[in-house]
Amino acid sequence: MKKTLILLAHPNLNESVVNKALIQKLTPFASENLIIRDISKSCVNNQFNVEEEQSYLLNSERIIFQFPLYWYSYPAILKKWIDEIFLPGFAYGRKGTDLGTKLINKQFSVIASIGGTKEVYTPGGVVGFSINELLRHLQITIEYVGGIYTYPFFIYGSNFIKETSKLDDIFKDYKEHIFSEYIPKDKQYKKLIKLAYECQAKGFY
Repeated sequence: MKKTLILLAHPNLNESVVNKALIQKLTPFASENLIIRDISKSCVNNQFNVEEEQSYLLNSERIIFQFPLYWYSYPAILKKWIDEIFLPGFAYGRKGTDLGTKLINKQFSVIASIGGTKEVYTPGGVVGFSINELLRHLQITIEYVGGIYTYPFFIYGSNFIKETSKLDDIFKDYKEHIFSEYIPKDKQYKKLIKLAYECQAKGFY
């Protein structure tokens, strides 16, 4: 498992059902290779300790942003964190003698809980746009600083999830996503071509 940093961005975790339950279930698995940070608690007197936050990024191979979808985007606390931590000379560009970026080739992923059902976020649905489309600006930000934006994990219908059994099922997939290894695109393509030849596929690739 790559050294993974989970950055939880929830403005009111005490009132959460899904995110609170998932983090509580995941906490026993925390280790030197799986760090869980609630950035709302890290923001003291409306300020982040920039060097501390950056050190966690430097010491991680994979960074996962976990948050509830707020007004078709991520919560303000995550925007504040990005604005204050992704600084020139660290995440991009140049500052003095330091040449950014320190985040090149680090893997980034998203875990997002969505109140509405999946159908809402499809063409013809109430919103009409997919979650990937709504979060495209986050993907662009990650790619701009040299990171690799990998598979996201979306939890749809979170407003309607109350049963413990349902949360247990979600946690199983959630944990699998966190502990899974991302296969780079070039290797994905090679595997696809190999499979196509093995199956003697024609006209489907």
